[in-house]
Amino acid sequence: MRIRITLVAALVGVIVLTGALVPIPLARAADTEPIVPMGALAHAARALEQDTNGKILEIRLTDEAGVPAFEAAIAKDDALVYMRIESVSDNVTAIKVRDLPPWLLNYHLEAYMRSIVKAVVPLEQAIVEAEARAHAPAIDAGVAKPLSGTNAVLAYFVETTKGRSRGQFAVDAMTGAFIANPDELYEPHTPVDLARRLAP
Repeated sequence: MRIRITLVAALVGVIVLTGALVPIPLARAADTEPIVPMGALAHAARALEQDTNGKILEIRLTDEAGVPAFEAAIAKDDALVYMRIESVSDNVTAIKVRDLPPWLLNYHLEAYMRSIVKAVVPLEQAIVEAEARAHAPAIDAGVAKPLSGTNAVLAYFVETTKGRSRGQFAVDAMTGAFIANPDELYEPHTPVDLARRLAP
């Protein structure tokens, strides 16, 4: 799979230009919280959807064991694409892309994939609106909870960061309106968490 990402550098310190990988340093705060500019996550979501011709279930900036990385779970046709981009040294950047076929997916991921096709509002728009409300950049966004017999509300969650504080928002994926009490819409295992387990 060929992936062309031009402004993801704002997120993870990576630029992909005509097949060449050019790592740049990721800005870090004293408390090791990642610093990303406003609009960076929204741009990355748009770029990945355009380049993969898929729909993002979740996209986020992670910092596990001190290694900044960008992860995404993308629904494409009947399969799922898990992507991880990280800078492993000053001059080497690793991009891991794993296509997960339908037979490998569990029912949780299948529920997310069935739900995302019904979304009207782009994830990018939900991210921009949450950032504007929080006056802070987003670091994680995706489908909050798949549609089911017990959940009739399709919504996106967006997490923002400002210094040491985090903001949690839920945006209706059909209307773009903020959801006042979103706690019941949050799932403990997000699409990236689920996809990562299947893509060693």
